[in-house]
Amino acid sequence: MGQKGSSGLSRAVSAYGIVGFVRFLEGYYLVLITKRRKMADIGGHSIYKIEDTNMIYIPNDSVRVTHPDEARYVRIFQNVDLSSNFYFSYSYDLSHSLQYNLTLLHSPCDPGTVEEVHTRSSRQQDSFDIFEDEGLPTQGQTAPALSHSP
Repeated sequence: MGQKGSSGLSRAVSAYGIVGFVRFLEGYYLVLITKRRKMADIGGHSIYKIEDTNMIYIPNDSVRVTHPDEARYVRIFQNVDLSSNFYFSYSYDLSHSLQYNLTLLHSPCDPGTVEEVHTRSSRQQDSFDIFEDEGLPTQGQTAPALSHSP
């Protein structure tokens, strides 16, 4: 922290990934993975456990009123222990089963076929994809997929 580079910039924080953004009353907070531990390899894909996180406030110039409950909401959110059984991978989708992921890996490389396999298995599982209606890609995710085990 506070490490100077030749450009005059200093490093604020080092992170392994982004958990997401959370908003309370005054603005947004960026939740970063600041410590991780490698737990497993699945077919050459590394699986990590979140060991520690950091919240960074992102100031919002349009919000000029400070809310007395903001600090309380932040404390409540920080009571959620993300280092307790939260896992992620940069290249393996933890939100699907091993069987599903292996089916996608062994299917032909034609994108239409992969989408067909995805659609067919979604119908078989009688589930839905929350990103499907938003027009967001559901395959080939670039952000780490998070998983929580009870």
